[in-house]
Amino acid sequence: MSARTPRHATSQRGYFSRARGVALSVLSVVLFGTSAFAIAYNDIQGNIDRHDITDYLGDRPTAAGSDVADEPLDPAAGRPINILVLGSDTRAGEVNDEYGTTPEGGQRSDTTMIAHISADRQRVEVVSIPRDSLVTIPSCRMGDGTWTAPQYDAMFNSAFAMGADGGDLGTAAACTMRTVEELTDVYIDDFVIVDFAGFINVIDALGGVPMCIPEPISDRRAKLELEAGEQVLDGRDALGFARARYNVPGSDGSDIDRIGRQQQLVAAIAREALSKNLLTDLPALYRFLDAATSTLTTGTELGSIPTLAGLAYSLRGIDLENIVFETMPFEWAGNRVRPAAEAETLWQALREDEPIQGALNAAGEEPTAEEPEDDTGDGTGDDATEEPTAPPVTAEPEPTPTSICG
Repeated sequence: MSARTPRHATSQRGYFSRARGVALSVLSVVLFGTSAFAIAYNDIQGNIDRHDITDYLGDRPTAAGSDVADEPLDPAAGRPINILVLGSDTRAGEVNDEYGTTPEGGQRSDTTMIAHISADRQRVEVVSIPRDSLVTIPSCRMGDGTWTAPQYDAMFNSAFAMGADGGDLGTAAACTMRTVEELTDVYIDDFVIVDFAGFINVIDALGGVPMCIPEPISDRRAKLELEAGEQVLDGRDALGFARARYNVPGSDGSDIDRIGRQQQLVAAIAREALSKNLLTDLPALYRFLDAATSTLTTGTELGSIPTLAGLAYSLRGIDLENIVFETMPFEWAGNRVRPAAEAETLWQALREDEPIQGALNAAGEEPTAEEPEDDTGDGTGDDATEEPTAPPVTAEPEPTPTSICG
């Protein structure tokens, strides 16, 4: 089987190449504005391991807003972006090797999220895909030019492991992207892979992440020991919190349960990052970018510092309430899950750049659907006139226990 040219490869290259010019001017102002900018740029850009996977993606879904795909990546671009965020459990490399070995060896994508950034840069929707989902994995091209056979009812995260044959993260990401696009029909613009060491570096560069831990957690496998209460998690404790599955109060030990805690953690990271106002604290911005990119693997476009800077700059004013988290609707299939019919509604919203309600937002709240106002005049709304009735007799309410975190 031979590689097929992606329908939107040309427009995507033009879109991101023009982005570099605008974003580079932004970054040059933000970072020192002197010859130190060149040093900072080269240091940070050199951190990122970039992979050109264009030839590995075959036919693609239609990119939303492709008629403006040549506009620069900035607040005026008018184009939504979908980024595949992958958490690798590789044990190769410093820090990663402290966490033992994976059961099958190699590496897997324990965490997969689609980060949808709206065209107006006012919303970010983060959708988790359970690693234990049973899906179709299409034929994937390997580094030697051969193609794998399609797999059906396969574990979702096996796409990454299969693509990483020989340890190639680019082909691992490409196979996962093809699988996500097969599942959702959502065009994925680019990817980012973060390993354990990279995650720790990001958290520590922020100075830690404030979290409320309702009950003590002791998970030896995740190297996690946490007391209950409000506390600031450093990089290693935050990684342990994201990985914990066993001996977690109220947890059933499933990957689905862990996804909820991962979303809470990412929401806390977003709160902390936005509260730092890094764009006006230049030394802090440099330290953060230097640490955040030190073990980052991306595609060629997202891995461009001007593109990263332009995208970050365009999101600088986003409201926490507009960063929402959701998990792909699913049905249980034994100890695995399958995408539920309702998942198509979610994917359609991403394809059409429509907001989703989500289960959590970055403010740490559960979004609530707004009640529709009754303007029909049929007497069924809040203004309806009712016959007076005696108040019901109710028992005294039970006192609500006070949360340990207030």
